[in-house]
Amino acid sequence: MSVAEMSEPTTVSSSRPPKRRIARGAVWLSLRQERTPLLIAGAVVLLLSGWMLVLGSRLQDFVEAQHIQGCNVVYFPPECEALSGQAIALDDRWGIAVLVTGWLLAALPVAFGVFFAAPLLAREFETGTYALAWTQSVSRQRWLAARLGVPLLLTLLGSCVLAVVSGWWAGVVQGRFAVPGYYHWFTWMSRTASGPSLVGFCLLSVALGAAVGLVVRRVVASIVVTAVLTLAVRFAVDAGRYLLAPAREAFAAVKMAGPLPDDQTRMVATGHLPTNTPLESDVVGNGLITNDGLRIPLDSDWTSVTADGARVCPSSECLAHHDTIVQAYTTYHPPADEWVMHWTQTGLSLAVTVLLVGFCVLRVRRMR
Repeated sequence: MSVAEMSEPTTVSSSRPPKRRIARGAVWLSLRQERTPLLIAGAVVLLLSGWMLVLGSRLQDFVEAQHIQGCNVVYFPPECEALSGQAIALDDRWGIAVLVTGWLLAALPVAFGVFFAAPLLAREFETGTYALAWTQSVSRQRWLAARLGVPLLLTLLGSCVLAVVSGWWAGVVQGRFAVPGYYHWFTWMSRTASGPSLVGFCLLSVALGAAVGLVVRRVVASIVVTAVLTLAVRFAVDAGRYLLAPAREAFAAVKMAGPLPDDQTRMVATGHLPTNTPLESDVVGNGLITNDGLRIPLDSDWTSVTADGARVCPSSECLAHHDTIVQAYTTYHPPADEWVMHWTQTGLSLAVTVLLVGFCVLRVRRMR
């Protein structure tokens, strides 16, 4: 080989194309730093979704096999009276599994905020790594967009999957179980752990945890503060679900009786006030009305009924006006308000999420 040939550069051709990363720069770094919590959160979402699909399918198979499709264990229709044993057997067999699943769904958004979002920015400031990132070519806004935007996007995707599965699962469960919180559309399981409300609560928890970490700047302290604030904000948003769903009222004529003589106490039965509210309504108030328009609120719509059909006044104020009471009333939300409340909660959650993200942007921009 000649000297000229030896001096020529040798090029090595490779058939392998260069690797392309889905994410680059600050986004890739954010995914790399949070890969462990992201993988754990993804595994939890997949496992819980799979469990709900399995449990819901088994419940449906049992219901179809026992022919109790339209039977509600709380408001049992007359056509289901002969099937009450099968409905109770469903409750006894799967009630605990349904209750535990509901609690897991309700706790998941809080867990996202406490264990995933709270350390997200707090760790950066506690260890001082944020200063290194800010001295590089990455701007503060781009750094925050990567550190907070990526978790919010992944939370949105994961919670949407859960929302679809939990919405179907809640439809299978509602009306079939007498365990706490499961037999009405307006109880905690239905209104906070299924459908779009779940998406809103998950995003709200993540944004709140990040904002707390940005202010507190200590991981452990951020976790504690986030846990307290997430529960407080969640209850506040939950209470706001009535904003776009005004309550309705139902009335019925009623005759009230005063204290019964001792010899008539054995003839007393109990029953609901006969206001004929729709089944599965969310009752928020009950009471009585006198002939001059005075309203007497009651703690419950259960009253005692005498043999002649009169109802016994259940409170001292009622006893004072028993001879002038002419009507009973019930304030309620019908089942048609379910999705109005769902979207109200979701809208409130998203509005608070946007405010928290805006706070984080302003906070980072003004930090020295």
